[in-house]
Amino acid sequence: MKMNRLFFLLSFFILISCSSDKQQLTWPEATAESKPWTRWWWMGNAVDKENISRELDEMAEMGIGGVEITPIYGVRGEEDRFIEYLSPEFSDMLQFTIEKAHSLNMGVDLPPGSGWRCGGPFVPEEKGLWSLRVHKQQIRKGKTAEKPDVPVIAIASFVDENNEATAFNPDENFTAPANGTVYFAERLKNRDMVKRASDGGKGWAIDTFNEEITDWYLNEIWERLEIDKGLIRCFFHDSFEYTGDFTTHFTEEFKTRRGYDLAEYLHVLAGDSEEEEIIARVKSDYRETLSDLVLESFIDPMTEWANSHQSLNRNQAHGSPGNILDLYAACDIPETEIFRTVEPGTVDVFVNKFASSAAHVTGQKLVSSESYTWLDEHWTVTTSDMMRATNRFFLAGINHMFFHGTCYSPDDAEWPGWLFYASTQVNNRNPLWREMPALFKYIERSQTVLQKSTAKNDVLVYWPYYDVAAGKGRLFNHLGVNKDAGWFITHPINELSESLMEAGYTFDYISDKQLLNCEMIDDEIVTGGDANYKAVVVPKTKYIPLETMQQLRQFVDEGGTVYFDEFLPESVPGMFNLEERERQLKTVKTDLSEHAGNVVDLLSNAGISGEQSLAEKGFHFLKMKNENEDWYMVFNCNSTALDEWVDLQSTAQEYLFYFPENGEISTAESNNNSVRIQLEPERTVFIRCLNKKVYAPAFTYFEPEQNSREIEGMWKISFLEGGPVYPGDVATDQLVSWTEIGDEQTQRFAGTARYSIEFNWNENQSSAFLNLGKVKDCARVKLNGELAGALLGPSYKVKVDNLQQGKNLLEVEVTNVAANRIRDLDIRGVDWKKFHDINFVNIEYEPFDASGWEIKDAGLLGPVTLTGIDE
Repeated sequence: MKMNRLFFLLSFFILISCSSDKQQLTWPEATAESKPWTRWWWMGNAVDKENISRELDEMAEMGIGGVEITPIYGVRGEEDRFIEYLSPEFSDMLQFTIEKAHSLNMGVDLPPGSGWRCGGPFVPEEKGLWSLRVHKQQIRKGKTAEKPDVPVIAIASFVDENNEATAFNPDENFTAPANGTVYFAERLKNRDMVKRASDGGKGWAIDTFNEEITDWYLNEIWERLEIDKGLIRCFFHDSFEYTGDFTTHFTEEFKTRRGYDLAEYLHVLAGDSEEEEIIARVKSDYRETLSDLVLESFIDPMTEWANSHQSLNRNQAHGSPGNILDLYAACDIPETEIFRTVEPGTVDVFVNKFASSAAHVTGQKLVSSESYTWLDEHWTVTTSDMMRATNRFFLAGINHMFFHGTCYSPDDAEWPGWLFYASTQVNNRNPLWREMPALFKYIERSQTVLQKSTAKNDVLVYWPYYDVAAGKGRLFNHLGVNKDAGWFITHPINELSESLMEAGYTFDYISDKQLLNCEMIDDEIVTGGDANYKAVVVPKTKYIPLETMQQLRQFVDEGGTVYFDEFLPESVPGMFNLEERERQLKTVKTDLSEHAGNVVDLLSNAGISGEQSLAEKGFHFLKMKNENEDWYMVFNCNSTALDEWVDLQSTAQEYLFYFPENGEISTAESNNNSVRIQLEPERTVFIRCLNKKVYAPAFTYFEPEQNSREIEGMWKISFLEGGPVYPGDVATDQLVSWTEIGDEQTQRFAGTARYSIEFNWNENQSSAFLNLGKVKDCARVKLNGELAGALLGPSYKVKVDNLQQGKNLLEVEVTNVAANRIRDLDIRGVDWKKFHDINFVNIEYEPFDASGWEIKDAGLLGPVTLTGIDE
């Protein structure tokens, strides 16, 4: 009797324990910030409360967590609806929008200006940007220099025939002491205006290198907004698209910061020097001064201003002439972007990692992205394209995605409504909108984990900013992203990054300023944001500041790990006190001479191991800590499926799979620290490493040796929603594009069609893998009336569990992109491109015209197969 009672109690406690563990196996609770947000363009600010409410209700219902309102140019013919930016009526609409959004648990962000670039009609010309122009004239000994007839001469110099330079006061007459050349530097008015502004927002762009002007402008914006503090979650600044390279006090700032008079090197800036090393050093000093001023006179003040109004500063640093790691770090939420197409099978995320690196190093929680900008031509972007880009963002460390984007459009606007010219159309006029909740949920689940976790990267990679600053080209050194990132791609840091990734190392980039804020604790390098790293590695670098090298030597002296790729840096940057700094650098290099070589080999020999097995088997991944547990996010970024056993560096008693696409939580097949990972193309999985056994169903692996059967027969096709008109129902026993069957209406139809077929299943299995084969462009699957899931691509395989012996009904609702419908509009000459400013352009920024497009395939193309699962 005692034994039975003991057995009962033991069983009860085991049951309670298992039930408790089972209850814990849920996704973290979603927040507004873990959901995707979208940029919401207000064209001409022609908004009204009814349509604002309608659009916000719909976005919230679909799974969007917040909006960034961007006022831009308007729609032709709708001028009577326009609301002037910063007018009382605008403020009223903004206040209403914020209240409505908050009632839906949505957030609102806002740029400090209309369109992009800070500026407007209240900015006087003298507070705008400036550029440098150098005038020169040959002069004979004893002659008086003739000043150019320009408004402002900032500095001047004389260079004799021996190339000796002498600065002089440009406001005084100058008599040449010898034959030579006179140089005058003009402070030229830059013509940058606010880009794509709405009425009330047009005007001069401000001087971003002048702190007084920045402070004045931001205070003007705040007073004109007339809203309470704390209502705007973030003030947002888009990519740096200002082109000025000079300011009213630049020469004074240059002399204070760089230690010499810029006037002495005007001939270098004018291109009259053949000494490449001097050219590189002067340009480096010039660009570093611009970088300092962007940070201290623009980004830092903007962050302070936003915080003083109980808001955050979200900022895109790329496009600026500055040290973008420091600029990203100077705001509350750094933001990157992917501009243009993500080719299948490619992984190009290093430049996007600059934003997340700054956040990790400085301890910021959120890293955002401008997502899907020109991902492909208008109306051709598929859900597969969006999944591919989303995965690249996550792999780059992004955890707070913003779509680019959603254009406000009133309910009475004819299809395709009001549109922005450089957008992936994430709006309710896009037929793909029907399946967007599946994408939004994928992003939400992923971001709940990523935001709750702390990145655990192996090493810090030093970014050689001074190599870039010393590069050839114009003074304004545009540091762009992706295809505009030659500054990164052509530097050895790209090659080193590739080598580290291929060896399974995870890493963050770090700047000189951030390195100087690190310390050694327990043989690890700890950043100012309390992030721990096992080593610092330095790419092949020509220029490095003396202070940075001294800090690296200090790390080594205190037991830290520092390695240089192949060789030590060659020199210090800049011109001032060069000989003395070079002498000191030589001493430091002597102390570090044994720390150069093949970085990957050096790390391995030091016992610092990456996730080599994951990398060798073709996976990409993130590593993180979540409540003291090790987590991985593993990606298949290839064009083919992966099914591999991998050895993880994190040992565990149980490895759990968390699939963000469908929410499934299951137990991985494992053996010690070896785990079998099976992922279709562009699929991801979180792996949770547990030090105890828990209850979870085993993951069902697809076994390729199992027999598959093709579903054949007569498919009935019914067009459910879309336009411009509904084609009639058709039936076919051959799965081909619906543009090839039916009448001519199918060739211009964009929307959703249901494919249904009855088939017999005579196997004993009730579960199977259903593979739709080729789909144009996304699908929703039902089997015997039960929803199996939405399939966004590029793989269209799903597990079904309700097969029944005998007759079964399969229904596949397929939605295509809107390209064929847009093509039809342009063929018929319908006037739908009716926007002010740039109107509507294609991906090459030429006038958009789809009339010459080929008809795009649409529908279920198959073959559709079922592979039974043995139970």
